[in-house]
Order: sequence, then C-alpha cells, then structure tokens
Amino acid sequence: MSGSTSAIKDFSLLRGQVDSHATIIAIGGGKGGVGKSFVSSSLSIFLGHLGYKTLLVDLDLGAGNIHTCLGEGLPNLGINEFLKDPKLSLSDVATATRFPNLSIITGCSDVEDTANINEEQKSRLMSALYGYKTDFIVLDLSAGTHQSTLDFFLMAQRKLVVVTPEPSSIENAYRFMKGVFYRRLKRFEYQLHLENLVEGIMSDKSRWGIRSPADLLEVVSKQEPNNGERLKNVMDGLHFELILNQARSLRDNELGPQIKSVCLKYFGIPCHFLGHIEYDNAVWQSVRKKRPLVIEYPHSRLYAQVLAISRRIANARAKAAAL
Repeated sequence: MSGSTSAIKDFSLLRGQVDSHATIIAIGGGKGGVGKSFVSSSLSIFLGHLGYKTLLVDLDLGAGNIHTCLGEGLPNLGINEFLKDPKLSLSDVATATRFPNLSIITGCSDVEDTANINEEQKSRLMSALYGYKTDFIVLDLSAGTHQSTLDFFLMAQRKLVVVTPEPSSIENAYRFMKGVFYRRLKRFEYQLHLENLVEGIMSDKSRWGIRSPADLLEVVSKQEPNNGERLKNVMDGLHFELILNQARSLRDNELGPQIKSVCLKYFGIPCHFLGHIEYDNAVWQSVRKKRPLVIEYPHSRLYAQVLAISRRIANARAKAAAL
C-alpha cells in the first residue's frame, strides 16, 4: 500500500516553490457575504497609503464588483479581456485609481462565459501575476471551493480567510480551508510519489484512525518517513491567516483565537489570527455613496482595526526585506 520510497534529493526543486516579484495576498472564504471585497479593497487602500505600490485584482470572475467598492468606474479593459486576448499584458489592463499607489484590474465586463477559465488561461494569468513588478498584489477571490479559486489562493504567500461570527460562515470557512488543504496535498503527493499511499489510507480511514487532515499527515509520515516528512514540511507552508469580520460583541471577538486553535489542531499546520473588524452600519452607507468607508469615516473604530491589520502585513514585508 505504500508509495515509492524514492526521495527527491533537492527539496527546493518541488513545483510550487517559485517566488513572485510582489507579495501576493489572497483573500478567500467559504461563502459570499462575509466581506471579502470590503477587506480586499480596504487593505489595498491602506497599503497604498503606507507607501507600497499595490495592485488589486478582482478574481471573482463573472461577478466582480471591486471597482464599486472603491467608488471607481468600470474601465474598458479588465481581467476578462486579458484572458481572452493573449497579446494583452497585465499592465495593459491595470488601471490607476484616485488612491495613492493603488491600481486595479477589474473582473467585470461584457465578455461572455468568463466565470470558468481553462488551464491554459489560468497558467498564463498565474505566470503574469508572479512576474508583475510591484510591492503587493491583492487577489479578491470568488466564494466557494472551485478548483481555480483554490489554485489562486494557494499561489499567494499570504493566505487570508475572512469569516463572520455566524455558524454557517464558520462552517463554510472550515470547508474552504479543507478544500485548500487537499488541493495542495494532491499537488505534492504526486511529486513525492505518495499518491498510492494516500489513496489507500483515505479509502479506509477508520482502519487508520483518520479523523482530520492532521491525522492523515501523521499516518503518511509514519508509513513513509522520508517523503512523508517532506510532505509535512510542504503542508506547513500553507499557513492560514484569519480575519474575523462583522464582529458585534466581545464574545464574537473571542471567536478568532478559538477558530485559530481549532484549525491548528484539525489541520496540523500553522494558523494565525490577524485581527477582528467590528460590524458597522456605515459600511453599506459608504457603498451606496461609492466612497470607501475607510475614506468616508476615518475616525471610526473600524478604520483603526483595518489599518492595524494592514500594518501587520506591511511590517512583515519590511522585516523580510531587511534580512
């Protein structure tokens, strides 16, 4: 039942270990309505204000609205035109905004059938994102566990999951993270010649005592100590970062660290709580005015909370650059 015992001598040659020019931040979540676009747009505005050249990319293909969150008009060219025309570069479809250091690539246009992209289009877009020269690239992803969504989430160095205090949102967030986990596992189990072992274990989970993804990694590591440990190291690089949005009470605020603890135990990989953002009625009012809340209400608690999260992300880049 075990996979091949052949080892990859140079671990750095595994696919998926290529660095991008920018720090790529993916904003994902298990369901719509949790505020991913609000977080993506607000975070991008603050990173720009902090002096970092930032590109905000709307990857909610077919239903993009990030330009509305910023109060910007819809440009003539966006991500859909890039996907349809191989002659276009990301620079061709990127549009400067009225906010300092912030450009956007919108996901909404009149091009039909853009919700689904093929592997060639996806690979071309990923390659272009990796090669785009800027400080930060923020990816506003669609909800759910579509393979393309998971792949764009996995390509980022910073993998942010937005969740609200509602039970359905928390459940869907776990489902999203589980989908991300197994999508990454599938990629590297093949490279490490562990696919037969993993398939055999997963086909009889009760025999092996598999109750969580962390259990699976532990069993694989025991059965194949060499490449099993390599797989655990690769999965450690997944590192979810949580943002609790629309918190209404102190009890809600405490959910963030609790979810982090459960994730760490369930997945057996690093998980970090970036912070909470309080519920504010002014959010929908600012959307109607087409003026971002962080601009319309600069003295609100919400403003300070989003700014604190942005600074944590910016400081991490600054520390890495100093090494």
